[in-house]
Amino acid sequence: MNLASFPGGCADLEEPDWSILIPNKGKSAAGANDKWRDYAHREWLRTTAALRENGTLANENRHQIQRLVIAYVRYDRSVAEFFRIGLITKASITQVPMINICHSEMRAAVDDATKAEMELGIPPRRRGAWP
Repeated sequence: MNLASFPGGCADLEEPDWSILIPNKGKSAAGANDKWRDYAHREWLRTTAALRENGTLANENRHQIQRLVIAYVRYDRSVAEFFRIGLITKASITQVPMINICHSEMRAAVDDATKAEMELGIPPRRRGAWP
């Protein structure tokens, strides 16, 4: 019997259950997060494929990959909300104009993604860089 080996190993790396990590909010259609779970799944596949190709995919990195994917989802959700609402919003109680909180969440998600990418050996500054 011949077994196929994959560069980087970890053919059995289990993908997280995105329905647990990205649950629906409430019971309304507006709270459905199916598209974000699907997006997380696609990012998981893209990231693990890149790590496998580089030979750095390992079971020990599973949680770090999960954090990276969640940071991507957080960023893209915040961007969508930011453009829907705009830069300036009004405080819910005082109605005083304020910066949209999604702006802060976008920045935090970028920081989290950058750190996770660096830990996994895929820092964005080096992507596409000449050797």
